[in-house]
Amino acid sequence: MDRLDVKRLQVLEALGAGDRPGRRGGLRVGRVMTAVPSCIPPETDVVELIRLFHTKRFRHLLVTCEENRLIGVISDRDVIRCLGPDKFPKRSALRRITAAEIMSTDLVTVGPDVPLEQAVGLMIDQGISCLPVLADGTLLGIVTNTDLHLVLQILLETVRQSSLEESVATAVSSPQN
Repeated sequence: MDRLDVKRLQVLEALGAGDRPGRRGGLRVGRVMTAVPSCIPPETDVVELIRLFHTKRFRHLLVTCEENRLIGVISDRDVIRCLGPDKFPKRSALRRITAAEIMSTDLVTVGPDVPLEQAVGLMIDQGISCLPVLADGTLLGIVTNTDLHLVLQILLETVRQSSLEESVATAVSSPQN
């Protein structure tokens, strides 16, 4: 089972547990976040970042220091900027650039109990594609656009299925002429 299938099951379990939007409390960040995300130390070089993005097929890596304290976020776009529009630096030059030099440090984070719709609004308003999830300063997970797309896909499938069932029920209960 790949990580998207695992994530779909996680979302389905959250929705099955009654964590539906519109219900009291609604769906919370902690139910859809990726727990125990991949983290890197600030001294990780760009060559290693490229390898990690390629092999893990992630778009975000969290930069942490001692005791899992979040200090930055690196996106694949941050790494691309190191390559420049008209030059291809040598591998040795890329090894001298570290995560600490290219990571974003003006972090926008949420707690696990934040309603998912609030987190989505924050991501839209801030123009960001991931939200690290913290509790008392400790990194718990990350919510990304991919997580939100999976939630949307499942909700749309549920609405479609409900509409289909409603249509069938209406057709069965309506007298035929």
